[in-house]
Amino acid sequence: MHTALRYAARIAYSSESVLQFSYDMAVKYSESLGCYVECGVAAGAQIIAMSAGAPNKKIYAYDSFEGIPWPSNKDDQFPGIRYLDDWEQKALPDPGHAALATTGATIVPLNDFVDHIAASGVSLKNLEIRKGWFEETVQDHTEPIAILRLDGDLYNSTFVCLQHLYPQVIKGGIVIIDDYGLKGCRAAVHEYFDLIGEEYLLNHFKLIEDKESCVAWFLKP
Repeated sequence: MHTALRYAARIAYSSESVLQFSYDMAVKYSESLGCYVECGVAAGAQIIAMSAGAPNKKIYAYDSFEGIPWPSNKDDQFPGIRYLDDWEQKALPDPGHAALATTGATIVPLNDFVDHIAASGVSLKNLEIRKGWFEETVQDHTEPIAILRLDGDLYNSTFVCLQHLYPQVIKGGIVIIDDYGLKGCRAAVHEYFDLIGEEYLLNHFKLIEDKESCVAWFLKP
């Protein structure tokens, strides 16, 4: 295992197999057109893996650095906290109207994220950090994307990122959905591809089993 991956494994919320996959894909696309993007970087483990695999590739790190925001009525839990009962779920607002305020789950401050990247030994020179809620940041991204990695936990976080970033993914580029095992995230993925008339792609998803959840990925046709 690459030295940086050993450090990343200490701070990761996912398994070593998922880290290795991010590293392998970074190596695979290192000479291709397009940057790498992760939405929901947490402590930075997957960013470290991709940076180690492609030291010269520009990587964008999108995160609020304030934790996970409030869910909508498309979600069945406060990710990282607890599941919602039926009454609580129905009482939540529709997607797009949920509060852009932290629930207190998975808070990794920006300074801690940067410290992790530096401590891993990978370079910071090609890292572009975009701080803020996805609903307020991802629409400004215009560069081609070779790897799009989504780890936003919630319906709206996932849908918004697909809506604004999937069109930027290059032909043959890879899309990785870290939270596909979560009900809200999975619903956002299915509804987005149904909306754009590409629901057939769901039949080509491949899964990486990861503890209680699963990571889905596919190549853009």
